[in-house]
Amino acid sequence: MSPTGRAEASRGRPGARVWWVAFVVLALIVAGIGAWMWTRPPAEYTPATPTPTPTPTPSIPPIARQEVWTSDTPASGTYLLNTITAQPGIEAPKTVKYVVKVEDTTEVKPDEAAAEVQKTFDDPRGWAGYGKRNFTLVNDELEAALVLYIASPKTANELCKPADVESKWNCRVGDRVVLNSDRWRFMTPTYDDLGVYRSYLVNHEVGHYLGQGHVGCPKAGAKAPVMMQQSIDMAGCVPNAWPKDAD
Repeated sequence: MSPTGRAEASRGRPGARVWWVAFVVLALIVAGIGAWMWTRPPAEYTPATPTPTPTPTPSIPPIARQEVWTSDTPASGTYLLNTITAQPGIEAPKTVKYVVKVEDTTEVKPDEAAAEVQKTFDDPRGWAGYGKRNFTLVNDELEAALVLYIASPKTANELCKPADVESKWNCRVGDRVVLNSDRWRFMTPTYDDLGVYRSYLVNHEVGHYLGQGHVGCPKAGAKAPVMMQQSIDMAGCVPNAWPKDAD
């Protein structure tokens, strides 16, 4: 074989090796892509940030829409105090400091209840709307001039003595306003809006704290005065949760 032939043969071998290396590299790339595709988790398995669940409105048993219902909520005599505070939303020369205490068996959250109470106090149709006094939520009972309880039916009976609230009703005794947890959670058939009824409860019992007594329905079809016992009977009036709305 001539030297030229050997040179040609030797030049051919590197070319073959290049093709072989290229083939191997390509095969590895394809295999790597395949492995990535097999090991990559499907899109639906990508972890997602959980969405907070809103606090549900308590379901009202059908019987509570037909009569003033008393539940079997147990009494514990142990209370949870609000942790939030709130400044009054209406200016007035005098401020009443208050706290909210919730019996721990009632399924009522004290901070949520306290926020709802403060919202009622800050409404211009409420007692603060007369310009004489407003209300500020504190979280220290020693600072409070008024304590608002939300208590189980049996505990409400005890807190309201000597008045007999029959495990159904609410009361004011001295510097305490006692709201029956069944009324807070389930209202009475005289109302059809739980939020409005809660404002009525607060305004009515705090009205007693402010020295107001019970009144009747002035005439059929009129807005009920807030100091009327609207939980029992509307007596021809229409529901009204606010002191100034009936003036």
